[in-house]
Amino acid sequence: MGPVATSAPEKVYLGVFGGGGASNQVGLSQYGTAFFPEASGGPLAVNAFGKSNTRNVGLVGAHLGYQWEDILLASFSNQANVSPAVELEGYYVGKSNFTGHEIDSDTTRLLEHDFLVTYPTSTGVILANTVLNFNWANYAKWHPYVGAGIGAAVLSISNATSLQMSPLEADVNHFNGNPNDTTAAFAAQTKVGLNYAFNEHVSLFAEYRWLYISAADFTFGSTSYPSHVATTSWSGNLGAQNYNLGVGGIRFTI
Repeated sequence: MGPVATSAPEKVYLGVFGGGGASNQVGLSQYGTAFFPEASGGPLAVNAFGKSNTRNVGLVGAHLGYQWEDILLASFSNQANVSPAVELEGYYVGKSNFTGHEIDSDTTRLLEHDFLVTYPTSTGVILANTVLNFNWANYAKWHPYVGAGIGAAVLSISNATSLQMSPLEADVNHFNGNPNDTTAAFAAQTKVGLNYAFNEHVSLFAEYRWLYISAADFTFGSTSYPSHVATTSWSGNLGAQNYNLGVGGIRFTI
């Protein structure tokens, strides 16, 4: 019959991890009004849209989990168990830039209205996960698992820039009145990984994650230069973000 999978007891565990990955290209938009005098055509509404580059990121984080006793998978003839778990997890996605061109195609007063925008963005994520761990009798130290979670992300942009490239306005950051803002968005993830147990208390794990963060709105300060017309504050939007991430870490059973 071969080895029989024995039932593992309930346990609490703590994991710490790090890794990195990259985002998809993200939709960008910028809205505001420039208060040109009537002699120059009056106020000009700016509605610019574009797409960012991909964003490379690093991350560090931790989770606290509770794993229930194994459930026998009878169809595998006593060769495998599955144990469900829940986790509370938080991680920090390090600061890096979303950069892209936004084009205002709605105005007929300019042949082209092209902004080069840069959003230096850092993100904190907190999630509640459910996990299924698989325990094979023939591979007692190796434990594949899958998981999914939902929660929230806090996105912080600092020193954002919006430079008009055409018509060129050299050295004018349209967000200079206040280039910083923070907002929250919905977050979700799925993950699949492999855990290697050195003993009953310490194990290493490696996993792939897909992280989703919903679209988020930001507000930046008005353009404030002696040589530039006054503007309203600027509304910016980052579209939905999707990340492919590789993660490795160590887990301690308490």
